[in-house]
Amino acid sequence: DSVLAESTARGRKMTMRPGNARLAMALRAGRMVRMIRLTLCIFLWLAAPCLADNTALDAWLKRQSGIETLQCAFTQERKVSALKKPVSTPGRLTFQRPGKLRWELGEPPATIVVSDGETITLIDVREKTARRVDADSPQAARHGMLAGEGFRSAENFHALFEVVEHRVVSGIHQYTLRPTDRRTRTRMPWLFLDIDPSSNLLRAMEMELKDKSRIRTVFHEPRLNPKLDASVFTADLDGYEVK
Repeated sequence: DSVLAESTARGRKMTMRPGNARLAMALRAGRMVRMIRLTLCIFLWLAAPCLADNTALDAWLKRQSGIETLQCAFTQERKVSALKKPVSTPGRLTFQRPGKLRWELGEPPATIVVSDGETITLIDVREKTARRVDADSPQAARHGMLAGEGFRSAENFHALFEVVEHRVVSGIHQYTLRPTDRRTRTRMPWLFLDIDPSSNLLRAMEMELKDKSRIRTVFHEPRLNPKLDASVFTADLDGYEVK
């Protein structure tokens, strides 16, 4: 017992030596530095979306001021949790600013959306029914987005959407956006844009709706500023039941 007590006393004396105390302080300081670095890394990672590079987005928006009319083909993919694979449908888009558009989904078209700038007509070709809504109504917002004033300038755009995240994949700049308006955010919580800076064109637009389903539209063969006949934006409802 006396030998054990003496050994313990020697151990206590060793831990109290100045060299050992300085070593313990250095170890504690090292751990503190590592914790500070880790905290800083986590903070910068969380703050990264706020530091999004909007160069490609703003360059694309700047170009929109010179686009009055547009025609293009598109492929729409609808992703629903109940389906294993997205439903893919071809279509065509024609618009004339401000607010006029024709959106045809399917070949031949099964759904047609027509806006004359004041009223949007939603047409179900198979059921031979149609429904009219005001062009500035919440129901019409997602149909007329590209032809609206919100996509006409960077100032208008950033008033409507907050850039939450930006990344570059294979040269395409992808932006995650959140509507600033609460009512719009309720119907469409998220909007995603894919912009090709080499051509300054919008390659794809994806919406996440309130039911968590997603509609992704990939654009092909755009024609900028073609001459358009006024009849393109007139809904022919002969033989249709208008609700």
